[in-house]
Amino acid sequence: MNDGKRQSDLPDVDEKHLLDLLHHNSDWVWEVDAQGRYTWVSGVVHDLLGYEPGYVIGRTPFDFMPPGEAERVAGAFGEIVSQQRAFSGLVNRNMRADGQIVVLETSGIPLFNDRGELTGYRGIDRNISNLGERVLQLETIYDTTPVALCMLDLDGRLVMSNKAMNGLLNISPEEAAGSLLGHLMPDVWQQFQDDFFLVESGVIIPGREIIWRDRCFDTQPVALYNASNRVVGLSVTWVDITARREAEQKLASANQVLQQYAQRDHLTGLYNRRYMDERLMNEINQAVEDGFPLSVCLADIDYFKRYNDNYGHQSGDNCLRAVAKALVSSRRRPEDNVSRYGGEEFLVILPRTDQAQALAEAERLRENINALMLPHVASPTHYLTISIGVATLYACESLSPDTPLHMIASGLIHQADTALYAAKNRGRNQVVAMPENAS
Repeated sequence: MNDGKRQSDLPDVDEKHLLDLLHHNSDWVWEVDAQGRYTWVSGVVHDLLGYEPGYVIGRTPFDFMPPGEAERVAGAFGEIVSQQRAFSGLVNRNMRADGQIVVLETSGIPLFNDRGELTGYRGIDRNISNLGERVLQLETIYDTTPVALCMLDLDGRLVMSNKAMNGLLNISPEEAAGSLLGHLMPDVWQQFQDDFFLVESGVIIPGREIIWRDRCFDTQPVALYNASNRVVGLSVTWVDITARREAEQKLASANQVLQQYAQRDHLTGLYNRRYMDERLMNEINQAVEDGFPLSVCLADIDYFKRYNDNYGHQSGDNCLRAVAKALVSSRRRPEDNVSRYGGEEFLVILPRTDQAQALAEAERLRENINALMLPHVASPTHYLTISIGVATLYACESLSPDTPLHMIASGLIHQADTALYAAKNRGRNQVVAMPENAS
């Protein structure tokens, strides 16, 4: 002994005094056999449950619990017995003889015979009704919430996990207890390891989206601290946002389709005039900033009304599609934009292109349409042709900085339209640029 006295020097504690200590303690002391039946109980059981010790002997702890609670605790105790280990802090509801509920905290140690066989358990029950009911409610909420929850220690062990989390991992509660997340989710554990480093660096842990087994989860880790304010783990919520992400993707696809409808001409598939107006102003702004010329070609199908009158509107639509396809396939560069300006007119925007280059490009477009050799009996050439007007904006031109872009664009289109009108007056199937003396 620490005081130096030998065991034989200490006064004997008689059995009556020992029993008096057990029967009048604040804790209920008990023993059960390997089947969980009480073999000895202290008199405190009467204070806690309202039953005499003799009534309790031979019964199990689960005989004094409400049915649902008995099943829950029996499952937890069965796991403890299978491992033949000590336990503590097992919170459980019990029904007193008068029908009232009392909440107990149970702890125990295993008992073995000389052959090392488990013969039962010895332990104590403590009344924690004032706090226990609240604890049980919180545990129930934690375990049954549809959001997956878990607690990880610094090594990545699952200290706690609720039903939703076990379902996410596809493991049983018994398998989850003490499992290493690094074994279950190696890639995910690496990210949480990074979170521990962030916490130690004083950085707030960010939430992140994690893909796991074709499901998308929004995870929110929160650092856990001990009494010494040291990080001891993480509490992590896993919200399944798969349905939301799928809905967002569908919405994005729908918006993309709507955007295409808003920008595209439904007949030819080319960009429409609305999009062309925005694109042209952007190109003008870029041309002015970079100091490069910008050209536009306004093309019109010759004698198109006659074509419709002779072949019908369905053939007229097919003709527009054929011309649109030919103009797009004739582009030299991806940035050269082709749009349907309206009716049988098409606009081609040529960035970084001077008038001479634009005239050459327009002539090539005209020749490619001629090469289609689409029959047009009402045309002097007896096949489909186009006329093109070209206009060029030079950055060196005196443009007032206060001039709105839409006015500059309007002026450029007006010049191209004037050139197109001149091409029509000169016999069609040709290219004209305005101003004709530009260099």
